[in-house]
Amino acid sequence: MAFLRYYTLYLTPASIVIPIVIALLRYKLLSPPFKVLFGFLVFSGIANAINIMLVLHHIPTTIMFHLYTPIEFTLISFFYNYLFKGAWQKIIVTLVIVLCIFCLVDFFFIQPGIQVDTYPDTVEAIIIIAYSVLYLNQQSNIETNDSWGQSGLNWVNIAFLIYYGCGLFMFISINYLIHASLSVNAIVWSVFDTILVVESILIAIGYYKCKT
Repeated sequence: MAFLRYYTLYLTPASIVIPIVIALLRYKLLSPPFKVLFGFLVFSGIANAINIMLVLHHIPTTIMFHLYTPIEFTLISFFYNYLFKGAWQKIIVTLVIVLCIFCLVDFFFIQPGIQVDTYPDTVEAIIIIAYSVLYLNQQSNIETNDSWGQSGLNWVNIAFLIYYGCGLFMFISINYLIHASLSVNAIVWSVFDTILVVESILIAIGYYKCKT
């Protein structure tokens, strides 16, 4: 249990450093969507550091979830806004506004700051999964001589699809996990944290593959 606590509290959040470092080393080569993604990574890194400090000082961290979700969704949506054209760009902006409003309503009236914002997180995960699937469909209709793995954007897209696909399951089942045993929670959350590490690694590969 001691190792799992160290793994979930320190090692998992620290994995965000991997894509950040690679992004910094290749910053001059980054296209606009990758620069937006870099902003998201830096924001996530700062949020992770604050969350660790709150946990170490035994301060409730639920407020962090309510603050994190709308900013996370906004940055990821703007990342995809560069990848889609036409009406989809306006739709994405509308989705950002609607979800941010929903986050406020959830915070004040549905799930106060003392609860995790599972409803906005669930909606966010569904929308980001939709972004990922739409991008996959868009790419399948484009003829190119490059292999799938040569595109950095493909790696990032798959990273989001895997993470938020699994995240959707977590957000839906979190109320059941509250009543589960400590050992069950430890196993489930450690698996989910491992998926977060995989996401960071896939995004890092995306940055490594990035071309102007």
